[in-house]
Amino acid sequence: MQLGFLTSGTVEDVRFARQEGFDCVELALFGDTPLFRDHHAFQHALNDEGINLAAVSLFGKNHQDTDASIRKANAELWEQTADLAAELGTDLFIAGAGRIPDIPDEAQWEEVAERLQSAIEGVQRRGLEFAFYNCHWENVIDRPAAWACALPKLPGIGIKFDPSHPVYDHRDWTAELVEAGPHLMHTHAKDVLRVGDTMISDPNPGLGQIAWGPFFGILYHVGYDGAVCIEPHSALYTGENRHRFLALSGRYLRQFMLPDV
Repeated sequence: MQLGFLTSGTVEDVRFARQEGFDCVELALFGDTPLFRDHHAFQHALNDEGINLAAVSLFGKNHQDTDASIRKANAELWEQTADLAAELGTDLFIAGAGRIPDIPDEAQWEEVAERLQSAIEGVQRRGLEFAFYNCHWENVIDRPAAWACALPKLPGIGIKFDPSHPVYDHRDWTAELVEAGPHLMHTHAKDVLRVGDTMISDPNPGLGQIAWGPFFGILYHVGYDGAVCIEPHSALYTGENRHRFLALSGRYLRQFMLPDV
């Protein structure tokens, strides 16, 4: 397995990754980025520092919006992101499916998969693999029942799994990770910290209540050998101490990773 973290695509993050012994980074996008216009400094840094780009991800865009102008803008962003992913030389493009408003989730899984078929085939024609993230944010294909319905209609696609998202919805993340196993292409490491019924924060792994030993145990059980990328989330972990917390969680997670032979 490779250990990495999410980045917006800065040279500083790549240099930090090498200094702290990370193997990879994941480029996480939420909209426009300067990298659409010039990605060469980021790409050169990856090459110079020997850091793998594990994935390029596009988060939080509703590709099923009822507003045609929003759908068009999101489709253009999808294409730009897929082009960037191919140019940067990653193997994996990750995105959400969107959701049709005012329709129960289970009633739209099949239709959403069919609507996305052409866009996903376009990603695959670029030589990329495609995975849905398992977050519910602008994404209806986020859990085992949805995967069972949608994935057979979209050959070759997979799942990016983050254990925190089932926890938010009071579901069993261990069972869902096992279900994801045959389709698993990428993973996130983000923790959950609750006091009673109150969510305190989404800390970096090792600072919350998710059991990371069983997380890695299941990854080994299902034969996963890809990237585990730390996702800084709450304000404390994305602010001025972001690199310090990433280094801390990197040291913590390495205890579960087999050393190179």
